[in-house]
Amino acid sequence: MKKVLFSLAFSFFLLTNLNAQVIQGTSNTSGGGGSGDMMFGAKAGFGFSTFLGRDYVDITPKPGFYVGGVAEIPAFFDGFYLQPELVLQLQGADIGAGDLNLFYLHLPVMAKYHITDAIAVEFGPQIGFLIADNWDETISIIDTKKVNIGLNVGGGYRLNENFYFNLRLSPGLTRVIEATSTKNFVFQVGANYFF
Repeated sequence: MKKVLFSLAFSFFLLTNLNAQVIQGTSNTSGGGGSGDMMFGAKAGFGFSTFLGRDYVDITPKPGFYVGGVAEIPAFFDGFYLQPELVLQLQGADIGAGDLNLFYLHLPVMAKYHITDAIAVEFGPQIGFLIADNWDETISIIDTKKVNIGLNVGGGYRLNENFYFNLRLSPGLTRVIEATSTKNFVFQVGANYFF
């Protein structure tokens, strides 16, 4: 599992660096919302996560956080960007018997369109790899799923060429725990800082 995660992270950064060299050599620099060079940044924020499904009752949302990296790649037409990300995120929920904490490495690929220079909408898929959890499989006999597929939808506000603030909803499409219908659902609020 560690080799897979390392390979994915290495490939992500290698591809974004190669793309940056090509784009920087052929495009003009401009501010946010227009076409220009590829930009790299860091992202961080807070979230509230819960589980959707009928297998547990009295589920209480859980606060969490995320940190990671982001690339913004101008694509297709003015104001449109592809935004690959690499994000470490703590999420989960209180399922009555105790908190279920899940620590994921998420790889979202967002399509971002700037309606104006400041306001943008975002949509895209993500794949998540479970790095750690506090679920005791020896007691419950049921295992947590190691791969999670989800969607992201949201929007953001670009304060200037460095700061971008965003809100995002992330419903899961695959089960969190084997033999249940339980799926992740996360609300995020955070910021990106582009270098």
